[in-house]
Order: sequence, then C-alpha cells, then structure tokens
Amino acid sequence: MFGGTFIAGYVNDKYGPKPLVYGGSIVMIFALFMTSLCQEYYQLFLAQGFLLGIGIASALLPAFTTAAQYFSKYRGLAMGILLSGSSLGGVIWPIALNKLLVEVGFGWAVRIVAFIELPLLIIGCLSIRLPIQKINRPKAKPDFSCVRNPILILLSTGFFLVYFGLFTPFFYIEPWALYLGFDKNFAFYTVSIVNSASLFGRILPGILADQFGCYNIAVISAILSGLVCTCMTKATSVAGIVAFSVAYGCTSGAIISLQGVCAAKLVPPNQLGLAMGSVMTFLSISGLVGSPINGQILDTWGYLGMSLFSGLIMILGGLVILLARFKLNKQILAKA
Repeated sequence: MFGGTFIAGYVNDKYGPKPLVYGGSIVMIFALFMTSLCQEYYQLFLAQGFLLGIGIASALLPAFTTAAQYFSKYRGLAMGILLSGSSLGGVIWPIALNKLLVEVGFGWAVRIVAFIELPLLIIGCLSIRLPIQKINRPKAKPDFSCVRNPILILLSTGFFLVYFGLFTPFFYIEPWALYLGFDKNFAFYTVSIVNSASLFGRILPGILADQFGCYNIAVISAILSGLVCTCMTKATSVAGIVAFSVAYGCTSGAIISLQGVCAAKLVPPNQLGLAMGSVMTFLSISGLVGSPINGQILDTWGYLGMSLFSGLIMILGGLVILLARFKLNKQILAKA
C-alpha cells in the first residue's frame, strides 16, 4: 500500500492527481473482485497483497498532495480529517466483515465490500481537483532534489523506526485479551476501540500541529505512543484494556496523519508527491516486517518483551524526528 507511493508521487507531480485516482480506483475494485475468487494462497497474495496495494497507493497519495495544496495554514487539521475516514473504516469494517463472513461466506463478503466501495470511490474521483491557480500554472518537471534533503532523510528514518512498533497494539491487543482469558467477543472489539480513539487522535493533534508545529506534535505523539505501548502488559482487566486501547489510539493517530504534513513543509507544491512518496515508501519497509519481527519476539520473550521492543523503537524514532525538527529550526520553542 505504501511501497508504491514513490512512483505514484512522481506520476502525481508530473501529470496531476486525476489519472492516479481514476486508475487506482479501477484497480482497487478489480482487485477486490479477484480476491473474492481466490482459492490458493498465491492467488490471494497477488490479488489482495499486490494488486490491491497498487490501487490503494495510486489513489491514496494524490488525496494527500491535493489536500496539502488547498490548505497551508490549517494543513494539519485538513490531513487529520482526511485520514479520520480510515479510522472510521477501521471501526466499521472488522465488525461488518465478521458478520458477513459467517452469513454469506468469504467470496460474497468481499464482493459486498467492493460494491460498497464503488460509489465511494466514484465520489472521490469526481471530487478531486487541484486549486484553480495550480491548474492554470504551467507544469514543472518533477524535481528529485527533494529526496536528497537531509531533513527529509531524517524524517523518513524517524518514521521508519516508529513504524516498526506502530501496529503492534493493533495486531496484538486482541490476542493479549484472549491470553488473559477474557471473552472472545470483548477481545474482538478491542481493535475497533483502538481505531475509534484513533479517529480523534488524528483530528485533534492536527489542530495542535497547526498551532504549535507539525514536527513538534509528531515528536510528542511518537514518544507518547511508545510509552503507552510499553505499558501494554499492565492492562490486565477489562477497564485496563479499554483504557490502553483508547490511550494508544489517541496518541498514535497523529503519527499517521502528520507524516505527510511534515514532508509537505519541506518542499514546494511541484515536489509534494515525491516528498510524501519517499517518506511513505521508506516506512513501508518497517511497516511490512515490523509485525512479523514482533511476532518472533513474542514467541521468544513473551508479550512484555514485544511491547518493550515496540515501545522503545517508537521512542527512538521520535527522537530521530526531533533531530529533523532541530535541523529545520534550532530554536527550542519555535513553531516547527
């Protein structure tokens, strides 16, 4: 999903957002229908893992870059609202699919998802357009110099480290609840609790980022998320697990919503796609391998070792983003 964003960023900077959004939407729907027909693992890998990822990357990045060009003063809030939709989906889809898989089976469950997404993607295709002054301006060639920007490299490295542990609570809070012996239905809803809290964790930090600086809030969010993650094994009651899920959702939401805002701060409009795409491509590697690595740590050192590794590497990532922030502006109290 994130791995193809660098190429998508280049295409976006050169040709604009519409070809990507239209093409990505078609690929997404086609991939979902192909997924509904899968019988073997390799088929699922190709249809959902590869083809759907290409479609999402093609449609996702132009949404970020287009929103960033409409908003400069309130860019953090705009991106937070934009990405709050994925949190809402993270609340609704697990519950809906859990019911659909039982009632209609895998094939029709995925087809129903495709039929629901189709009108939503059509709305997105019809809605996306650049500001009028950008449309009338002669298109500049994509400039690759931004990928050599030392601040962007530090920023990418910071988010790369953060993403090693970012999804650990999303993937392992439900198994943790089951490990403690809680009801299966309660354990299932913990992921939706995290995502529901993440909705507010993407919008409210966006407001703070516009007020105090996106780098400052991203650093705070990464460090707080890491600290909360290290406390995962201390959540041993129903109230504790709910509190942990809410706390982590609130603190981690800004990591996802502000990564593009931080990249956009470094470049002019004609480099937005490449800048955002380079950050997202870099963190896609740790996002891919982070969860299996954490799973191996779980098998060896248990939930405590896994939560400590995830939390500490997120804190380390936050400190690297802090270095990028001070390279951008050395004043301690500056809005950066």
